[in-house]
This record gives sequence, structure tokens and C-alpha cells, in this order.
Amino acid sequence: MSTYKFTEILNDLWDYFILADPFTLLDYTKQHDLPDNLITNITMTDFGDKVVKEGKMIPLSNVQNYPYTIYFNLTGENIELLKPENNLQIRQDGYLLEVTQEKICFFTIPYLKNYTVETVEKLVKIRKAQIKIPNGFYSVSILAGETQQEEGKEATFEFVILPVTEEYEFSAALNTSFKIVSG
Repeated sequence: MSTYKFTEILNDLWDYFILADPFTLLDYTKQHDLPDNLITNITMTDFGDKVVKEGKMIPLSNVQNYPYTIYFNLTGENIELLKPENNLQIRQDGYLLEVTQEKICFFTIPYLKNYTVETVEKLVKIRKAQIKIPNGFYSVSILAGETQQEEGKEATFEFVILPVTEEYEFSAALNTSFKIVSG
């Protein structure tokens, strides 16, 4: 399958989502001897920028409290948010993502409060917006806006995920706001 769709994805009342292979992120934190509370490290130190630039996770900030439709597009073709009936509001290219355990998950920031093996195992059991993908490095473009769904327009994130070499250079803007205006 080249495009995966998930509906009714909630942000747990936080204004952040995270896209990552949760096991890759966990291994990285252990290798760098970071505390289990990653929220502090991400927001109060240079670790946040470093982990994003190295492709261990992609944060989406300023996310409104809506139910979201999520698309994972693995071909770069037939991009949902570029269709004329939809409303593309934000596009950010140039992210890098490393996958080491054949899994990408879209999850909320509270999981980073106590980021342990147990937390990651719980995350992959209960979060529905996740896909299996071969290990390797990927370029990620994030498109955000509204798509026409059966119930009307719905806030949407679409991730265009394409394989690249390890030498792919991160070029995304680190402080992009992903605030979708519902209208």
C-alpha cells in the first residue's frame, strides 16, 4: 500500500505531535544517557534541535485541539492535500527520519514525560496512527491543512515519506508552526 489513512487522531490536549520510530528515539536517548523525561531536554536544551536534525524524531508544534486525519504517503504521488477540493495551509520539506525497528508512529508529547521501554511498548500497542516501513533513512515532507471527508472539512496532516541515503541533509525550518486554521 502506498498511502495509509487514519482518522479521529487526537492530540491529548497538548499542542504537539511527534513523528518517530519510537525505538530509534529510545535507543538514541540511552546512547546519550538522557533522563527519561525528554520533554525538559527537548524544550530547555539544544538536545531538541540535535535530535530533530539527526532524524530521530519530528515534532509538530502549535497543533490545535481538533480530531485529525493523518496520511502517510510512501510514493510522493497522489498527495491528498494537493487535490483541488482540499485546503493546503502549510508545507515544510526537508525533514530526515531514521527507522531502525520497521515502525513509524505518530503520537502525542505526554509519552515523552517518562520515555522508557515500558512507555514505548505501550505506545506501539495503543496508538493507531502507525505504519510498518523498512529500516533506513527517509526524507519527510509535512503538509497540513484541511481535507474533504465524509463529514465535511477536517484538519489533516500528510507525511510524504521517501527513502534516502544516510547523507541526506536536513533542511527543514526547526520552528515551523503547524497551526491549522479551520474554516
